Amino acid sequence: MTLEQSTTQKKPLMSAGKKRSRDEFDGVNTTAEHQKASTSDTKKRKVASSKLVDDSIRHTANKLLKKYGSLPLSDLGLPNPSSADRENVLALIYNAMLTSARISHELATKSVKCLIDAGYQDIDTLTRSTWEERTEVLTRGGYTRYREKTATALGDLAQLVETKYDGDINNLLSKADSDPAQVRGLVKEIKGIGNVGVDIFCDTAQGIWPCLAPFIDPRSMMTAKQCGLGDDMHAIWESVGKDERKMCELATALTTVRLGKKEKEFA
Repeated sequence: MTLEQSTTQKKPLMSAGKKRSRDEFDGVNTTAEHQKASTSDTKKRKVASSKLVDDSIRHTANKLLKKYGSLPLSDLGLPNPSSADRENVLALIYNAMLTSARISHELATKSVKCLIDAGYQDIDTLTRSTWEERTEVLTRGGYTRYREKTATALGDLAQLVETKYDGDINNLLSKADSDPAQVRGLVKEIKGIGNVGVDIFCDTAQGIWPCLAPFIDPRSMMTAKQCGLGDDMHAIWESVGKDERKMCELATALTTVRLGKKEKEFA
């Protein structure tokens, strides 16, 4: 075989080899494009699905707020329940202490109102009160089962606020460096308040102590799931526009729904 013949025979082989490589390359490109398009479609579906879920949560949150949302203790005669006045915070402490006990919510709320009517949200008035006077106020509210123990706890609270917090319960927030875990720990030091009481306080105080938001106590979170809000705190927080006051009102609404067994209104 001549050199010329040999060269002639090899050329088609080289050409065919190149063609196969291009075909394979084109095939890989096509596959990659399909995968990219599929990934893009999947992301779009996830975004659309997430938006539907977010809209559903937002709708349910707005419905709850419209029907049952309110600031804690707003109907008990406090002049400005939306402010972080020391009187409001002290009233919220009373609410946590009394409503966390094993007693009807109605009697506990009535007793909190009696404490407010007696002016005990003012630390000086509480400090000057006698054990007998506190017992009498609690009796007027129907808090007879725990009146003696609670009258003692209120006296201890007055001493704690005066000595540890310089007469202003808001200083508890400063001592805790506005850290929710530390706030919980210091609130739990108050006699008569346990874990449930701390949860109730965080529910109701987040509107005026923003560092506590977002918060929904475990019992009300179960109600949130039953109402269609789900149990994703981040999603619920987003549904109220990350607004501390609205989050507080939503927590109050969920408590109202739970206590009144009104979950079916939102299911």
